[in-house]
Amino acid sequence: MRKLKINKDAKITGYIILEYIEKHKKEKNRLNKMYKYYNNDNEILNRSYKTKNKPQNKLAHSYASYITDVATGYFLGKPISYTSNDKTTLETLNDIFKYNDEADNNTTLAKYESIFGYAYEVLYLDENLNIRFKAIDPRELIVVYDNTLQEDIVFAIRYYNENELVNNTIKEITKVEVYRKPILNDKGKIVLNGKIEYYTKNGNTLILDDEKECFFCDIPIITYINNDELYGDFEKVIQLIDAYDKTQSDTANDFEMFTHAVLVVSGSVVDEEDKKDLNDKYLINFINEEGKADYLIKNIQDTALENYKNRLDNDIHKFSCVPNMSDESFSNNASGVSLAFKLMSLENKVGIKEAKFKKGLMRRIELICDYLKIKKGNEYSYTDIEPVFSRNKPSNEAESAEIMQKLTGILSQETIISLFPSISDPQKEMEKIDKEKDNLFDDYDFNKISNEIKNRKDNLENVDIKENEDREGSTDVEEK
Repeated sequence: MRKLKINKDAKITGYIILEYIEKHKKEKNRLNKMYKYYNNDNEILNRSYKTKNKPQNKLAHSYASYITDVATGYFLGKPISYTSNDKTTLETLNDIFKYNDEADNNTTLAKYESIFGYAYEVLYLDENLNIRFKAIDPRELIVVYDNTLQEDIVFAIRYYNENELVNNTIKEITKVEVYRKPILNDKGKIVLNGKIEYYTKNGNTLILDDEKECFFCDIPIITYINNDELYGDFEKVIQLIDAYDKTQSDTANDFEMFTHAVLVVSGSVVDEEDKKDLNDKYLINFINEEGKADYLIKNIQDTALENYKNRLDNDIHKFSCVPNMSDESFSNNASGVSLAFKLMSLENKVGIKEAKFKKGLMRRIELICDYLKIKKGNEYSYTDIEPVFSRNKPSNEAESAEIMQKLTGILSQETIISLFPSISDPQKEMEKIDKEKDNLFDDYDFNKISNEIKNRKDNLENVDIKENEDREGSTDVEEK
């Protein structure tokens, strides 16, 4: 069961806490398996061979980490940016995000999502009451939801082992942290803050060590899901990875056996001393009247074997929706349309990731804004914040620039700027352009220009006066 649930009005006792830790064991086994594959600790490494004197290659291939790293890099290789008409809220949030190294934390969340199918993030206050958030390994966190359509979090358990010195002996103990919801009145106002209880597990009992108030408006844990089914990116191709590992290991064994081909000797040509360790010498002796020696070589069907391995490799990439980036089709001169078609399956997969991840981000922003509202008394509206995702994909910038030029005068400047692949924040780029224009005007000495205009005007007036005087003088002479 990948998602644990309970009645929303259930009383959370020590017995319930221990029961859900026990229920989580099955899911934890799955999570551990996924993490092993990510670290290339594949099932092939547990393979046992009956014959000890033959090659025993166990070749594990790191498809799992390749799939996760490529999908995560494509999804969040470029940091998420945010836009909002509420500049005050946006600046406050950006300061908090910068303090928490948000880009790095988001990448960790996306990696956990890809490996396990979901990820968790916890918000807390540090010793200076600054808002902090951190991705938590799903193997040590249990989130329990209610049975309503909203699936709100009822409580959460973090449990982990640590070493503690007891009577001069280092002993491994299990620590348990329980997150409880705040209590609200009929109007939805908090009348009693939530709390975090700290326990030590002692057999089948929990010993309360400490408890602290939690000042967020809800349990400060956010769930980020990879998809609705909570599957990791490589989970559905694990059997294909196992088949590829086995085939490559067997192929390595065959070639090693070819290198150490068995010499078949017929006739009494082997002495008594050599007979004791025939297997270690890769030698077989048959006794007959005719003396003969030949190598025993297995006939390896190279073409069929390579076709089979290529088919497995293609299926792994196809069904994980992560293309082989070393393929020749991903060349430097590929057009933007060509690249788009090659990345379509990955783009579809990441499109789902983005929608799910955005939901988690908005929940993070909501919890932060609610806390800031309580702390500072100002209004912070999380709905005004819009996350902007940019794919980290190969692009043809010359082609993009040509398209942008053709669209000038048809689309807005911000939309056109957003089409250029290396620009992740079009709004910020527009601000830079406006600033450059302002600086351009600042370079002009408008006082000097104004004085020059005034001088030219005065000179023109003086010329007009002189011409009028000359004209009047000429008229007087003619009259005389």
